[in-house]
Amino acid sequence: MDLENLKSAYQNKQKTGFSKEGILKMISKSNPPASKSIRVQLIIETVFWTVFTAVYYDIFDGHLKPVLWNFLLLAAVCFILTHNALGFKIVNNPINGETIVESLKNYQGRIKTYAMVSIVSRVLAIAILLGYFMSTITLTNEKIVSLGFIAFIFPVQIYLLNRVWKKRKDQINKILIKLQE
Repeated sequence: MDLENLKSAYQNKQKTGFSKEGILKMISKSNPPASKSIRVQLIIETVFWTVFTAVYYDIFDGHLKPVLWNFLLLAAVCFILTHNALGFKIVNNPINGETIVESLKNYQGRIKTYAMVSIVSRVLAIAILLGYFMSTITLTNEKIVSLGFIAFIFPVQIYLLNRVWKKRKDQINKILIKLQE
């Protein structure tokens, strides 16, 4: 490639950075990176777990289950709801630094921590939920097959949840890299 072609290619190169409007849109409280999908997930989970807590005792014969499992189930649901409330706080407060890049780095760190806690809390909640439902049953061949199916689905669900969080973290990381260019 000769010098003239190189100059021409350099001058015709499109900017990869963000426009002023794009940056202002990103840093507004209503639209931090990856926040919409996180917010939707949190709302759906909060509604589901609230409804579940309201009806589990009557529908799933909570009075026949051991008190310990009822307590653990309620504690797990309370932990998930508290975790979701903290998630709303993280998602709705993306600005936490002197510069845009610093704020995004801080936001990225909080999202990474939140993602890990989210996955761990999901594992604990599902384990407690499974323990709750298994606490008063007698295992038959059909129930063992069902448990085997659950044992297969459970790691797949955790893997998919991990992928969702990885995609969100990658989205934030791409924006951070573009801003640092």
